[in-house]
Amino acid sequence: MPDLEALTDKIDRICADRLGETITYIRAGRAPLRFKAHVDYGDATRDIGAGQIVAQDMAVTIRKLSLPFEPSRNDRIMLPKRPGKAYFPGSTGTDDSGTHWVIVPNLVK
Repeated sequence: MPDLEALTDKIDRICADRLGETITYIRAGRAPLRFKAHVDYGDATRDIGAGQIVAQDMAVTIRKLSLPFEPSRNDRIMLPKRPGKAYFPGSTGTDDSGTHWVIVPNLVK
């Protein structure tokens, strides 16, 4: 029986396929890519002294096998639950395993 490390890619692909949502990723000057990713649409409450505001606190987690290049601020991301809006990769890093990009999307104005 294969060990967990040997199964990681297969497990990640199955989780993305079953639990992810289809996003559109447009690399500057290239054709759009469509693939499954995990999108956390959470909002964060921030205290501003006289009250609180709710701010966007989204994160998009993409398998590096789906996006085999480092995201650029010139790229665009379209999310199915935010139709008509385009985002660019703000802060970008990798998850603890090193197998996924974790992107904080910023709204293109």
